[in-house]
Amino acid sequence: MAGRLAKYELTPRAAELVLAACRGEAALDRALAGVPAEEQAPHERSDGPGQGIYLSEIRVRGFRGIGPQARLPLAPGPGLTVVTGRNGSGKSSFAEAAELALTGYNARWARARHDVWRQGWRNLHQTDTAVELDLVHAQRQGRTTIRRRWAPHEEPTQGEWTQDDEPFDDRRWHDALETYRPFLPYSELGTVLDAQPEDLYEAMHRLLGLEAITEAQQALAEHRKRLAEIVARPYDRRERVRAELAASQDERAHRAAELLGSDSPDLDAIADLALRADVGTGTSLLQQIMDVTLPPADEVDRVREALDLALGTVTEVATANAQDSLRCSEILRLAVQLQESGGNQECPVCNLGKLDGKWLSKAKKRAEHLARAAAELHEAADRLDLAVAAARALCQPVPQVLTEVQDVLDTTAVVQAWQAWQACVSVDDPVRLRQVVFDRYAELAQAVEQLKSVAREQIERHDLVWRPMAIALFEWHSQAQQALADSEVLADVTEAENWIRKTAARLRAERSAPFAKESQRIWQRLRQQSNVDLGAVRLGGTRNVELDVSVDGVSNSALAVMSQGELHSLGLALFLPRAMVDESPFRFVLIDDPVQAMDASKVDGLAQVLADVGLTRQVVVFTHDERLVEALRRLRLSSTVWEVCRGEESVVQVRMAEDPVGRCLSDARAMRVDESLPDALRAELVASCCRTALESASHARFRRERLVRGMPHAEVERRLELAMTTRQKLALAVLDDLGEPAKLLPHLEDVVGSWAVDLLQACRVGGDSGDLDVLIRDTELLAGWLQR
Repeated sequence: MAGRLAKYELTPRAAELVLAACRGEAALDRALAGVPAEEQAPHERSDGPGQGIYLSEIRVRGFRGIGPQARLPLAPGPGLTVVTGRNGSGKSSFAEAAELALTGYNARWARARHDVWRQGWRNLHQTDTAVELDLVHAQRQGRTTIRRRWAPHEEPTQGEWTQDDEPFDDRRWHDALETYRPFLPYSELGTVLDAQPEDLYEAMHRLLGLEAITEAQQALAEHRKRLAEIVARPYDRRERVRAELAASQDERAHRAAELLGSDSPDLDAIADLALRADVGTGTSLLQQIMDVTLPPADEVDRVREALDLALGTVTEVATANAQDSLRCSEILRLAVQLQESGGNQECPVCNLGKLDGKWLSKAKKRAEHLARAAAELHEAADRLDLAVAAARALCQPVPQVLTEVQDVLDTTAVVQAWQAWQACVSVDDPVRLRQVVFDRYAELAQAVEQLKSVAREQIERHDLVWRPMAIALFEWHSQAQQALADSEVLADVTEAENWIRKTAARLRAERSAPFAKESQRIWQRLRQQSNVDLGAVRLGGTRNVELDVSVDGVSNSALAVMSQGELHSLGLALFLPRAMVDESPFRFVLIDDPVQAMDASKVDGLAQVLADVGLTRQVVVFTHDERLVEALRRLRLSSTVWEVCRGEESVVQVRMAEDPVGRCLSDARAMRVDESLPDALRAELVASCCRTALESASHARFRRERLVRGMPHAEVERRLELAMTTRQKLALAVLDDLGEPAKLLPHLEDVVGSWAVDLLQACRVGGDSGDLDVLIRDTELLAGWLQR
């Protein structure tokens, strides 16, 4: 796959997805998630059933039409084996038993419309039920025995299933049996084309070894569908969401509808809107009202406390003579400086005292005392200034939103209270400021809280309507965001799927061509005189098998134009190439009753096809129709013929079959020595067997000569049906003229001898005219002459 990818121009991401899909679902999931590919160890194939498997023997007991154990021996190697027997003889029980032993499944029961087919699986005369299959593997010594055994109360799906006395591991056989199933029961032969189309497709597709690429294609298709739904979902839903939003009175809904109406909606703006990032007026203004804040109460309390403390301090230190003390402190400070710089001198104020050392000591002490009092007064004043400034700072301007929201909400009371509070800034008297600022704050806080309460109620009413729309809008946003992220991935997955679909179609065509060619070759052998042509056999892209069927050059449907015999032939043409591939571990095929509904010409073609397959495969065919055996003998095709006979109490015997003439003569000899028969009845039965032997020899001669001369099979059979008596049949074979039976006896007397005429007379009267041993001997001689 990597080699094919290198020849095409795929985006790196699409090529990565193709390889990941071929590795499996887990690898594809990792690639889609952006996880680097893991190094994987080479896949180890499970141990299968082996190679070169042939059938050696089928043993059946208590199953279907077989009572006591019966054995069907088979030569384990290439060759054609035909198992014949009348309807009800038990021959098909061998075929069904072999299929059940190896697969655990029986097509006849699975397709049966009535429970009677499933309920009658046990033999009425033998409750101990078991089927056994002996297999031989090429290049391996010994045999493998697969056995299924059921207790009387167990169902077909129960019982003991073993291989060489060990539990049967059906997992080892499953893949090989699914892909190269070597069984073709009659219930499937005629329904190959009218079965479910995908059944035949799967059966042929497994042979091509394309399971991995098919599974990869299916995985990519599933992801492509999933991603396409994700990408299309928001756009499919957008118009419905937009219509719901546009019908609302909420301005947020109107804004959202506008955003959704754009060819490329702004997903970020939609997300903000859905997450209650409001826009415009109305609800957004109400929300701003909820955001209006006043100075925190604890901060107001701290300002009030600081102002009260400053006022109290000022009151305490600001006495009536405080200013005099300040002036006196200044005079003393200057006098001290004068004395210290000029020495002792007269007091410049009163000219009475003297500024000497004694005075200086007292003056310094008094000056220090007055300085401390002045400092306390200055400090109290500074604190008061700071406290007043802090109180004034609390008074913020009226928020603009209180005027903007007037159309939605009445804010008159709050605005007036806020303006009165703000006017406190112009109050100069600290004591008055203390009286009004905090009272007005309390009034404003109460008004603001009442306003917020009203705004909150209105917001909640709006939100009751908006909330479901916001949720729907956010869901749409999430889907659109995911779709945007997945749209690029979808493009890569689609590219990968398209490439792998085309590649799979090319691979199917390349690998199915040999099978289609072989099916056409087999059909040409089987069709004989049919006017139906089989053209190309293709695996379609819709999981069906496409058959190019034409009638006299005109295309048509196989089911519409084919007879049942032609459908059987086509079923074989489709089955045999699948069963003959070299990769199959099975070197045998079991086919049940393929001759039914076939005309004589197709039976000849079937004999040739089966003989050809028998050159490389072990072919076992079950049929009650003697025409196949007759065709094999007439065409001198190598085969082994077993005959199945069923007696009383479901006792089934398998014996090597003779040709029809030899079988009739053997029956005649057996009746000749049967002492339990009355003489008259014995003579009549022996004569009847001799007549049948001569008629069979005549039929074989007429078919051989006429078919060699090119007479159509249908005409040969029509003429044989017109011959009613033994003499007419001999006349047809000897004289080639059904209308001249009177010439038969003279011709036989001249060419063969008078004993032949006597023989025909003895056969007609029932053997009363002579020795039965002579009758049997002469019949064998005349039949031999006819067969030459």
